[in-house]
Amino acid sequence: MISDCSNTKPALESEAIKGARNLLIDYLRVQAGDLLLLVRETDETLYSNTVGDVIASTARHLGAELIELAEPLIQDASEFPGSVSRAMQSAQHTVFLSRLGDYVRFIALPGSGSKTTCYIYDLAQLASPYASISHTLLASLRDRLETELMAADHWHITCPLGTDISGQFSWASLAGGDDDELLVDLFPVSTFKPIPCNTANGVVALSRWLMPGGSTKMEDQNLAFDGTVLCKVRDGSIVQFEGDVSASVEVSTHYDRVADTLGINRNRVHSWHLGINPQTYFAKPAEADMDTWCAMSFASPRYLHFHTCGDEPPGEIAWSLFNCSVSIDDQRYWENGEFIWLQREDNKALIQQYPDCEPLLQPSLSIGI
Repeated sequence: MISDCSNTKPALESEAIKGARNLLIDYLRVQAGDLLLLVRETDETLYSNTVGDVIASTARHLGAELIELAEPLIQDASEFPGSVSRAMQSAQHTVFLSRLGDYVRFIALPGSGSKTTCYIYDLAQLASPYASISHTLLASLRDRLETELMAADHWHITCPLGTDISGQFSWASLAGGDDDELLVDLFPVSTFKPIPCNTANGVVALSRWLMPGGSTKMEDQNLAFDGTVLCKVRDGSIVQFEGDVSASVEVSTHYDRVADTLGINRNRVHSWHLGINPQTYFAKPAEADMDTWCAMSFASPRYLHFHTCGDEPPGEIAWSLFNCSVSIDDQRYWENGEFIWLQREDNKALIQQYPDCEPLLQPSLSIGI
């Protein structure tokens, strides 16, 4: 967790109210009398309590009623806390200040109210443009992007380490099925729905680590390694790991162990997506605090990840790629970690209609890589 400096805390709390109001008013449309459920973690390993305190105080100021619960983390969605499920039945809004929300983001949850996971971990983030840029604007941009992706024919990804993979768009919804939608909303707006990889062919360059796609379900599910491993992919399946010999063996063995332990499809490359909020930042080297880095970095245009190993989203092993270039129907949308689609004239014109949202047009901030 990134700690808040005591001598700047009052100023941060004042600025953080802007981020809290963006969540509660611009996004959730909280009104007096609404019941808001805040689900927290049982300690401050990831979330600073001050984030929840500012959100709760702002909600009370708006006249909302609050229920606050703190529950331990789980390993499987079947362990979702009954106390939270019961409270969600009557809440107009549920906000997870907890990884519980992240772990069940592809699963239908009880209750008819809104359900949101808040990816803000300290006061500095809540006070920054990352949290305060208009949710309405970011959601409009995401929806515009998804509309273009749904209508597109093919995609192509490269990265400086040697990734070169492409595929046809194969949305299940266009054939009468269901896409892998996120069923828990994200605040701030971070990314778009995952793009299926069943037509993916090429090479993906893996480096640094492999991490769980969701909750950790077994011991040693994270793997750090040196060197670069080139993964050959054919029609959405892993064919072979090559490159650095030692690292390739480590990666292949890790896949064997995870797939065998959990009884899942070892070679499935399920889907990919990357961040759309260039104000996402991480002030330290990623390795200094991997829990926090993993929990927020996916919102950055500098970070693309694949969901792999297992047929159910989000898979059990995630691939991390950095500073990618991505083309959609041969038009560049991301270039070397910059979300240049935002610079397109129609998108720029939309951004400029909203006050204090120019940071979206600035270069992507550092995420500690």
